[in-house]
Amino acid sequence: MAFQTQVTTRHVDVSDRVREYAQTRTAKLEQFYDGITSAHVILGEDNSPAENKTASINIDVYQKRLSAEDAASSHEEAINLCVDHLRRQLEKYKSKLRSKDKDAHR
Repeated sequence: MAFQTQVTTRHVDVSDRVREYAQTRTAKLEQFYDGITSAHVILGEDNSPAENKTASINIDVYQKRLSAEDAASSHEEAINLCVDHLRRQLEKYKSKLRSKDKDAHR
């Protein structure tokens, strides 16, 4: 079951290639947990000189929103860092769901 991915940019123009990259990378999160209902990717620029490309990804799962935000020298790198953070969050969320305590996911 595929989920909807929305890509938003803030004060920056990005190519269609970067938008497609963000959609394909967030779609791969479904390998770790298939209960994702939607994803929202926000791309922007920071004022700091070194790492000025930022990415923020919010994904909605059952009764919870997981989010990650990171900065790097390119949007692709920032997206990769966010996806890695979300992968770890999804694995932790999934293990809580599978625990014997019924109310662990709340």
